[in-house]
Amino acid sequence: MGWFAKNACPIGIDLGAHSVRLLQFRNSRDSGGLALQAACRVELDSFSGEDRLSAAIAQGLASGEFTGKSAVLALPATSVQSKSVRLPPMPDNDLTQALQWEAKDRFGFDLSEGRLAWFRAGEVRRGTEVKDELLLFAVRSETMSAPIAAATAAGLSVAAIDLAPCAAYRACRRLSEVEVSAILDIGQGGSQFMMTRNDELVFYKHVDIGGRAINDAIAQKLGITAAEAATLRFRMDDDAADGESAPLNQAMNDAARQPLEELGRELDMCMRYFAVTFRGTRPEVIHLVGRQANLPRVGSILSAALGLRAEAAQPLRGVADLGDVARPDRSAEWAVAAGLSLYPLHSRAGRGVAA
Repeated sequence: MGWFAKNACPIGIDLGAHSVRLLQFRNSRDSGGLALQAACRVELDSFSGEDRLSAAIAQGLASGEFTGKSAVLALPATSVQSKSVRLPPMPDNDLTQALQWEAKDRFGFDLSEGRLAWFRAGEVRRGTEVKDELLLFAVRSETMSAPIAAATAAGLSVAAIDLAPCAAYRACRRLSEVEVSAILDIGQGGSQFMMTRNDELVFYKHVDIGGRAINDAIAQKLGITAAEAATLRFRMDDDAADGESAPLNQAMNDAARQPLEELGRELDMCMRYFAVTFRGTRPEVIHLVGRQANLPRVGSILSAALGLRAEAAQPLRGVADLGDVARPDRSAEWAVAAGLSLYPLHSRAGRGVAA
C-alpha cells in the first residue's frame, strides 16, 4: 500500500508565481475512497523578504489540519524550461545518453547543474525519414534549491518534485470513466496547454496569455488599476446579468473577450499542429484548471473561439469531506495540488536524466 498504508497522502504544494496552494488527501474509512484532509491557499503578496516562501508554506500548514511531514512540490511554469526536439528512433537507454548532449545545446546548461524529464510525443515521418518527437522539461538545480529549502524550513520533508502538467492530468484522470485528452492551466502570467494520448503527455506549450492579460484589458477599458480589475473579476458572478451590475458585467466580458480569443487562436494552432504532425484528432473538450478557470465567461468565450467545449474541470469530484475552500464549483484551481498529493499512486512524471 505504500503511502496509503499510513492513511494520509503526502501534502501537495503547488508553487505559483503569486500564491501557494497546499492540499492533502487521505483514505476515507467510510467510503473506501478519497477524502480531503486539508486544503489552503496563501497569497505570496502578504509576505516579504527572502524567507517569504517558507513563511507562506508555514502559514498554510498552520491554517489547516495537515498531517505528516512528507510533501510533493510543483514549481511555477516560469521556473521550468520546455523544448520539443526530433531525434532518430532509439531505445530508452541510448536516448537517455543522447539527451545528456542534447540538453546542454537546447537549454544552455549541463545536466550536472540541473534535472531533465522527457516524454515521447510520437513518430514524425517525412518521406522515408522517421524521427521521434520528444518533449523535454529542464530546471536548474539552483531553481529547485530555494523551494526545497523553504519547505524544509517550514518543517516538511520533500519526497519529490513533479511537473505541474503531469500533476494536473493525474488529478483530472483520477476517475477512470473521465476521458482527458486536453487540459489548459490558466495561470496569472500565462497558460499551459497540454494534450495526452494513451495516458502519456504528447503535446505541451506555454502561452504568454493568462489572468494578468485579462486583468490589464479590463483595467484599460474601465479606467481602473489591474489589481482593482482582478478584485472585480473574482467578485463578479455570471448570474449578475440584471440590475445595477449588468452594465459593469457586460463591460468586463467585452474587455476579457480580446485576450481570451487570442488565447483561443493560439490553442487552435497547437491542435492543428498536433493533428497534422501526428495524424491525431482534435479533442472534443478542453478541461480548464487553475483559479481563472471558474471565473465568469472564461469557458464560454474560449468555447466560442475554438468551436469546441472548454469547461472547468472537477478534479475533486467524488472526494469526501470537501470544505468551502475546495467546494466542487471551485475545485479547478486545486488540480495541480491534488495531483501532487496523489503522486505516490500514479507517479508518471516522464523519464528522467539527472546528474
